[in-house]
Amino acid sequence: MIRGFYPIVVVVLVFTVIGVAGHRWLFNEPQSAAEFSLTDFLSSENIDIDDGLFKKAEPGYVLRFPQDHIAHPEFRSEWWYINGNLQHRDDAQQRFGFQFTVFRQALRTQKRTQQQATSGWLAPQFYMGHAGLGVFTQNRHLVAERFSRQGPGLAGTSSQPLSVWLENWQLRSENDQDLFPAQLNVGVQHNDAGGSFSYRLRLIPEKPRVYQGDQGYSPKRPEPGFASYYYSYTRLRVEGEIRFDDQTIPVTGAAWYDHEWASNSLASYQSGWDWFSLQLEDGRELMFMVLRSKDESGQADFRQVSLFSQSGERLPLDAGNIALDVLEHWQSESGVIWPSGWNMKIPEYDLDLRILPRQKTQENNLSVRYWEGAVSVEGSHAGQGYVELTGYE
Repeated sequence: MIRGFYPIVVVVLVFTVIGVAGHRWLFNEPQSAAEFSLTDFLSSENIDIDDGLFKKAEPGYVLRFPQDHIAHPEFRSEWWYINGNLQHRDDAQQRFGFQFTVFRQALRTQKRTQQQATSGWLAPQFYMGHAGLGVFTQNRHLVAERFSRQGPGLAGTSSQPLSVWLENWQLRSENDQDLFPAQLNVGVQHNDAGGSFSYRLRLIPEKPRVYQGDQGYSPKRPEPGFASYYYSYTRLRVEGEIRFDDQTIPVTGAAWYDHEWASNSLASYQSGWDWFSLQLEDGRELMFMVLRSKDESGQADFRQVSLFSQSGERLPLDAGNIALDVLEHWQSESGVIWPSGWNMKIPEYDLDLRILPRQKTQENNLSVRYWEGAVSVEGSHAGQGYVELTGYE
């Protein structure tokens, strides 16, 4: 790292944490950055939802493409997320998983001025990137993170070509009309969380874009006005290569893509979420999310579900008709106790699924701590997917 750039990185990290944690880092007792949670990105605990500082998701908005693929700086929080299950192109027994996420956090509203137009450093947008690679035959979980202010080309999005990047981590479309097909390039030279790794992957859509919630309006609690805009590509074919330990391995597989933005989604009584993205071998996909409420809140957990047919059509399904039971738990070295295996039943579609981590040790113990892991699906139907868990202690 260039020595003169180091103070800027420190400032970026501090203000990113401030933005994530709603300023509590400044005024409370010092605490480890890893105590912060992904739930802080969508929390409304420290903002007034009616103060007009940020836009909020409202029903009736029609998502527009390709422009809604890129950043929405008038909203407080945003993320672009990809997960995938991979296998060695010539040996299906060698399995891997990958995650790539870019988070954008606005520290204040975007007000374009002439000065801002000539200096990207004045844009009040900070970015955090997470990358992960699971090597399941070795029970290894490699992770890395980066931070940057938007700055002059350091992080951001573009419409020509459609792309999102943080330094040299980049998702870039092959055309300007739609995000996919796209190239994903991630390289990690060395980091304290697991060493060097990289992946160069091509993502090709096998199904059309789909909308979560009500045509992309995705409520996060029962009260009106607390929601995000949210769409997905639920099945992307993957071709490319991964690299670790000086090995370059050709891979194929399937991935899932989410893009979501909001200003005021979660309530103070909501402790976190359990999120499932499952790809069944019969061609259907399932997104199921449980936003957990704290026991003392008196509030019920809030659920959302989407089940998509082989042709990509949304199938009718009430989230209340899903039974989800945790099979066991696992305690990480950080001391957090995570659910580790689930049984999911959806009687109206004759689904009785056993969802198992490909390895338990898929905790992302970064500046924010959460569990992000590849899973296998067995039982009435076979498949694969990813699970994200936040807010556990």
